[in-house]
Order: sequence, then structure tokens, then C-alpha cells
Amino acid sequence: MYKLKNFSDKQINYSLMGLILGDGKLNKHGSVYIKHENKQKFYVEWLESICKVWNLKYTVRYSFIEKTSFGEKLYSSIYIRVKDKRHFLINNRIFNIENKKIISKYVINRINDFGLLLWFLDDGNLHVSKKNNKSKRFAYLNTQSFSYEENLLIKKTFYNRFNIEVSIHKDDSGFKKHKNKIYYRIYFNANNFRKFYDIVKKYFNILPEGFLYKFDLKYEINRMKNSSYLVENYNIQKNSLMVEKSGQY
Repeated sequence: MYKLKNFSDKQINYSLMGLILGDGKLNKHGSVYIKHENKQKFYVEWLESICKVWNLKYTVRYSFIEKTSFGEKLYSSIYIRVKDKRHFLINNRIFNIENKKIISKYVINRINDFGLLLWFLDDGNLHVSKKNNKSKRFAYLNTQSFSYEENLLIKKTFYNRFNIEVSIHKDDSGFKKHKNKIYYRIYFNANNFRKFYDIVKKYFNILPEGFLYKFDLKYEINRMKNSSYLVENYNIQKNSLMVEKSGQY
């Protein structure tokens, strides 16, 4: 089991980069802000437990009410103070001078495997389907907020640093109100998602159970020679990941 408590201050910062590239917002004081509806309260609780392991200063709020266009909803949130603000607050590292979140060479060359995991937990989704005895598996990293050039930088980084070959796909769904703008996201075929899986699987035993679905490739035994291998190595076995809470990090 990989221990987060062994991370250096630099490794912690490089991990938090993934949190910011995902759903996180960064304020001028160097705190990452994460807020989710209470159906993902478990995620905020998990982030709080990680802050304790890393001895990070944080402020957390659970189950508070906010008014939305769909009525009142319950939310939970956490502010996490980063170890070293210079990695984040200098212009054109994570935000440009217009305060827009960006992908920079500085960050993309430093983000570590746990940072990639945090990024995927926020913005990634896995698709597994079966039709006419044929299975389809692929995943997306939803990077629509970034430009094509930034997505190209992400693509190159996945290959150069992690030997993962991703593609850039256009995405028209959910953005029809901006008819003149083209959006892009990162696509993993099954083979390359398994490479990503191999990089982050050492952390699966500390993931909240509510996130395990993002990695369950649901392989089945069939006529393929490697089907047993795929079932054994790329299906989430929840029981085998259940560990005692004491010392799991």
C-alpha cells in the first residue's frame, strides 16, 4: 500500500495541482476551495482526512444550505491551504493575468500521479457498455474549459511523461448555448486507460468507495486469450480494497 504520509512538501504541492486543475478554486491567500452537493459529502470528508495526513491547514463546512435555481440544496466544502504559494499564485502558472484557469508547462511538467488521480476524480468519467455481445470501453478527462492548444499540451504530457496515448475529441454536448465556440476534451481508449489505471491503482485502497466506479472496467471471461488477465487486474474488487481505517494512509 502506498503511503501518502511519505510525501514531501513538493509532492504535496504537485498533488494539489490536480485538485486545482479539476474542480478546485484558488484564492489570493493560497487556499484551494472545493464545494460539492452532499451526495459527494464523502469526497470532502476524504479530502479532510488527507489534509490531516499531510498536516495541511484547512477549514471545512458540512451540510450547509444554499439557494439555487432548483431550490435549496445541501452542500459541504473545504478550504485547503497549499504548502508553497509560489507554485500556484505566480501569473501564468495556473491562472493568467485575467484570472482564467490555464494549462501551463510549469504545472503540467510537475503534476504527479496522485495529482492526476485527483484531477480524474473531479473531471474524469469512464464509459463501459455492451451491445450485441460487443463491449465498448473508453474514458474522458473533461478539459472543455481549456483551449485546443492547452489540450494539445495535455496530450503531449500524457505521452512524454506517462507513456499514455490520448486523443483530443470535440465535444458539442452541454454547450449548445455557445454555438460559435468549439470545446475539446481528452479521450482514452481502453488500452490507454488501462495504462492510466496502472499508474494510479496503488491509491485505490484509500479511495472512498463512492469513487471506485470511475475505474471499474467490468471485464468478463470470454474467448479472448487475455480475458482472465483483464478480469483479474482491471475489475475493481471492492472486498479486496477494504482495509482498516487505522494507518491506511
